[in-house]
Amino acid sequence: MNRIFQLSIIFLFSMSILFGCKQEKEYQYVFEVNEENLYLSNVEKTKQKTPEQYISILYSNLFSTTVPQQDLSQLAEVRVSIGDKQMADEMILNDFVNSGNASTPTNQEMRASIDQFIEDTYIRFFLRKPSPYEVLELKQEIEGDAELTPEMIYQAFALSNEYKFY
Repeated sequence: MNRIFQLSIIFLFSMSILFGCKQEKEYQYVFEVNEENLYLSNVEKTKQKTPEQYISILYSNLFSTTVPQQDLSQLAEVRVSIGDKQMADEMILNDFVNSGNASTPTNQEMRASIDQFIEDTYIRFFLRKPSPYEVLELKQEIEGDAELTPEMIYQAFALSNEYKFY
């Protein structure tokens, strides 16, 4: 009887070790960037961006990196607290552009290849190619005004109604 009891204890002990201890699975998370499809026109954009989306996308477009989460939360809170949303957007945008870290082409680069600058800007901000009329109009503006800078054009795009929708 003593021998059966000992074997039973050993059996239960080994079973508890076998089934009681589970190896933790290690997961490897892979985040990939999905390619974005371009819109054919601004008519396809029907959903308005939330304050967080607007600020996050604006930051990414200007700095070519993601906005720190703490900054995003603070800026979204400031934007919500100001009654005039357009003014809040202008203040945030001016702060971003005037920080000196925004990824913008130089004035010489813009004027060296105006058509390419216009196409790149439309894709960067509107996720679509410009129409021939839009290219013509913006090209005339750039060629006709020596004081017009890429930062000013970026600000105009970022404050447009089309930019606030996706």
